[in-house]
Amino acid sequence: MNPARIRLVRGAFVVLFAVLAGRLFWIQVVKSADYREQAKAQTRMRQILVAPRGAILGADGTALAADDPEGRRDWPWGSLALPLLGMVGRDGRGLMGLEYRWDRELRGTPGWKVARRTGRGQPWPAFDQDGYDPRRGSSVVTTLRPGLQAEVERILSEAVSAHRAQGGVALVLEARTGDVAAAASLPAPTSRQEMAQGRVDAGLVHRTYEPGSTFKIVTLSAALDAGKVDLSTRFAVGPKFDVGDGGRPISDAHPHTGIFDAAGCLEQSSNVCFAQIAGRVGPEKLFRTARDFGFGTPTGVDIPGEEGGILRTVDQWTTRTLPTVAIGQEVSVTPLQLASAYAALANGGVLVRPRLVKAIVGAGGDTIESFPVRPVRRVVSEAAAEKVVRALGLVVDSGTGRLAAIAGQHVAGKTGTSQKPDPANHRYFQDRFMASFVGIVPGKPSPLVCLVVLDDPVQAGHTGGLAAAPSFSRIARFALEDPSLPWGAGAPDPKGTLAAWLERGRKVRIDTGDRARELAGSEGPG
Repeated sequence: MNPARIRLVRGAFVVLFAVLAGRLFWIQVVKSADYREQAKAQTRMRQILVAPRGAILGADGTALAADDPEGRRDWPWGSLALPLLGMVGRDGRGLMGLEYRWDRELRGTPGWKVARRTGRGQPWPAFDQDGYDPRRGSSVVTTLRPGLQAEVERILSEAVSAHRAQGGVALVLEARTGDVAAAASLPAPTSRQEMAQGRVDAGLVHRTYEPGSTFKIVTLSAALDAGKVDLSTRFAVGPKFDVGDGGRPISDAHPHTGIFDAAGCLEQSSNVCFAQIAGRVGPEKLFRTARDFGFGTPTGVDIPGEEGGILRTVDQWTTRTLPTVAIGQEVSVTPLQLASAYAALANGGVLVRPRLVKAIVGAGGDTIESFPVRPVRRVVSEAAAEKVVRALGLVVDSGTGRLAAIAGQHVAGKTGTSQKPDPANHRYFQDRFMASFVGIVPGKPSPLVCLVVLDDPVQAGHTGGLAAAPSFSRIARFALEDPSLPWGAGAPDPKGTLAAWLERGRKVRIDTGDRARELAGSEGPG
């Protein structure tokens, strides 16, 4: 071979070797760290670890909603308090109810880990490296009493069915704390799948209606507080009251006419008498008292989308407004607003903000935030409140609310039978009503306020005294008798009644005879 060509080939091999050696040096020394990181990235994967969602607890610590071992959201009580608790989406975020309202606290903090990747891109079994564990979300402690909630839902369902009503709302409120111990509404979704199809309707804050005669406590409270009347003040009650605007007069359904004192006017639910009381109170005082009781504005309870009702300012009133507001017309309320007003009377005239959540508790059991009882304002004097409650006792003892009575227990309350507004002609239906009863029962550590309202009952009576008062009695009796509840220490009824109520599927007998109607009395719309 030509010596020159041999040298050329040798030189080429030397250059090639030098290039390869340089490349190897570059890869193995200079860029080794970079390539090691690339190799790790190709053989390892970062996984996000979902944080277990915090629980929603009842007042007694019972779990109403919690994550199960598979990480799915579980509601141990099924559909209990469904509109209040709400639901979560597939991504684990709260969509409705308390799950939505407290989603940030319930969600917790996700963790992560680095795992070896198989050839198919899946995590390599039993190999973890780096990362940190997820932190469970905080738990929300509510004021709900699960056993009472279940009974309230059952009693309301039976009442709606027995009276063939369009729906209804029932709730129990602790007067001194404002705690919502139970709240049910119908119609309501029976599952979270059904709930996902439409808007959540928590009846205690999302439904408004004209309260009718249950609103007369506002008129009487205003009159007593201003010194315009006393319970013994006497009124001449005729069959009608002329408003003075040329329109339809205010009337009563019952035939009782004559001289009645103010307490008797409430006892018999006289619209004619309360129109006269309103004349002594005047528009400004009646409006201020209604506003101070909390009507016309949301209560601030922990439920998204709360309605505020309607209470028009005095400059929007007509000649008819004063006497009609006095009997619970031209004003709309939520059930929770009305129950809170009665609770204010039980508290000696002090309004307390309703409460559905008492505390936020961390995963370790430490209290992160607590929500104390919040008195809002004094509405009327203690003396005026005491007199109104005394008059409400007469309603149950001998007036339109006799079917709300509980043997051996003092009960104070008021019936309501309000005509439903007809939006088509801006008048009232003559044959469609909201039947309601709101009452106060003494209890320790707090008096209880119970409310029952039925939407358009058409069977076995349409008045508050016939349709709503009996269900109030059953709910209040259960609350006072069940030993698992704070107020259940002294059972007013014989042993065994509670067990009878708890018989599932038991049919409720609705007495439509003359005796029931006699006990319930009668009341005109309002």
